[in-house]
Amino acid sequence: MKSMKALFAIACFVLLCACSGPSIRYKNQVIGYMQDHNFEASKARIENNKKIYGRRDTSLYYLDLGTQQDSLHYSTNTLVNLKRAEDIQSDLYAKSISQKFASFIVNNYTEPYRLKYFELGYLFFYKILAYLQEKNLQDAVVETRTMVFYLDKLRQDTGKDDPFLQYFASQIFLMWGAFSDARICYENAKNAYSKFADSYATMPQIPRMSRGSNQGLLTVQHLNGNIPILISKRTMVAWNRFGFALGTDSSYQSVSQQTINSALAGAYGNAIAVALPAIHEVPYQIQGSRIFVDGKEVAQTSLASNLSYYFKKNFDEEYSKIFISSAVRAAIKFLITKEAKKQTSRKDDNVGVLVDMILTGLFTATESADTRSWFTLPAQIREANILIEEGTHEIKVQLLDENEKVLDEHTFKDVQINKGRHTYLYLRSAK
Repeated sequence: MKSMKALFAIACFVLLCACSGPSIRYKNQVIGYMQDHNFEASKARIENNKKIYGRRDTSLYYLDLGTQQDSLHYSTNTLVNLKRAEDIQSDLYAKSISQKFASFIVNNYTEPYRLKYFELGYLFFYKILAYLQEKNLQDAVVETRTMVFYLDKLRQDTGKDDPFLQYFASQIFLMWGAFSDARICYENAKNAYSKFADSYATMPQIPRMSRGSNQGLLTVQHLNGNIPILISKRTMVAWNRFGFALGTDSSYQSVSQQTINSALAGAYGNAIAVALPAIHEVPYQIQGSRIFVDGKEVAQTSLASNLSYYFKKNFDEEYSKIFISSAVRAAIKFLITKEAKKQTSRKDDNVGVLVDMILTGLFTATESADTRSWFTLPAQIREANILIEEGTHEIKVQLLDENEKVLDEHTFKDVQINKGRHTYLYLRSAK
């Protein structure tokens, strides 16, 4: 009786902890709306599915919600959502031992999601953009100082940096008149761009404004594409005295295939399942953009930040740690199963076999790689800087494929350019 109660307790613990976060199907639906430039629909989809993020991933819910807008439809709730996500991430420094223990015998979803280094950097970036859209330069500068402090510490502790964010900080400081801070960030940006030359991103070029000029500087930032997502690929080896079976499935396959493999593991009695994440590219057609001022073509954007590169680089750096963690978890699950069978078989061999089958199937079913990420981030940020005469202008952005065919276009009407001042516009595309 005690053995069965222990088995029931283990099963309940595993099932309670075995959450898996937003599904691939859900992510594809949200991305599909974004690709259609229907941010109202993607926002509604996220709002109606808050529960699937779970208590441990609430910060990702607010981040995905906060990015569902373009510059033509700015929401005042954007900043609120981004701040909520930031507050949750700050609280995660208090680590939970129980959650860490659960990750060793269930899966990594039992732990709250902690933003990757580049994701945290672009949380600052989005907050700064929100302040700029609210024409609140003072708070944008405060947020920029926080971002620079984070980048400085990141560089000191890990050697990592983000060239575009350093460059962006220098421009915000210039707008504020903090010339010393702007110069330091600009130098950091130049060093970082040269260090991460393999990302194919280049430092944006800023035209010089001549003395006595009646011009202002317009910056157009084009946030393009969608960052890759992670899928779970699971390999299972099951065996008994008659032979062994090898099963594979992924989070892109049907649920039935995963169910079959889990049932197979339970039937064989002995099984080890290892689930590892894999990168899945999100295709996008738009590869560039062209800027028109009052109907005249003036510039094309260039790649200033390659977030897909940071995503893949971080994944490669963490993969060995993920592999070891998954292998250790598989071994622990196997040992727990065999010990439970041993204890229950003392009184009844049939009960021991049943316990073995149940736990093997249960542990196999709940084995899943951690595929969480801030999946609504753009794949890249493109930028163009143009000097424009003071006054009110119409700014049109054409979105181009790799052959420079126009796929879409968006127009900013009545854009005020002030002499000697800096004006920011940004556009989000995912097609």
